[in-house]
Amino acid sequence: MADKLQLIQEPNQEAQPTVLIVEDDPVLLKMYTEKFGFEGFKVLNAKDGEEALKISLAEKMDIILLDIMLPRMSGTDYLAKFRQTEKGKDIAVVALTNLAEEEERQKALKLGVKEYLVKAMQTPEKVVETIKKYIRS
Repeated sequence: MADKLQLIQEPNQEAQPTVLIVEDDPVLLKMYTEKFGFEGFKVLNAKDGEEALKISLAEKMDIILLDIMLPRMSGTDYLAKFRQTEKGKDIAVVALTNLAEEEERQKALKLGVKEYLVKAMQTPEKVVETIKKYIRS
């Protein structure tokens, strides 16, 4: 019986989705890390575009929550570089930013961003629900 129980539990650990949160605001990064962790996600963090590129090339992830205004390398610059790699072609990305300008939105959407969310219009719950929608599909 213990063998059967162990077999049932192992796939659940494999099914834990991984999200890379790219956010330079330490308060928001901590809040979203805790929220996604509480929701059953494995969470990876990056504070700028360069760090995001290193992590996304080295780690396995299911989806990326990406800020656009970042130090050292913007979110769109990071995404343009990541999309050129084999690994970066198919990973779902949701932008979460304070940039409400249509030009930035279009730039991100051209790079394959699934949704472009403006931070001021979102709650952590809504962001998690948006991310979950793309994990399931």
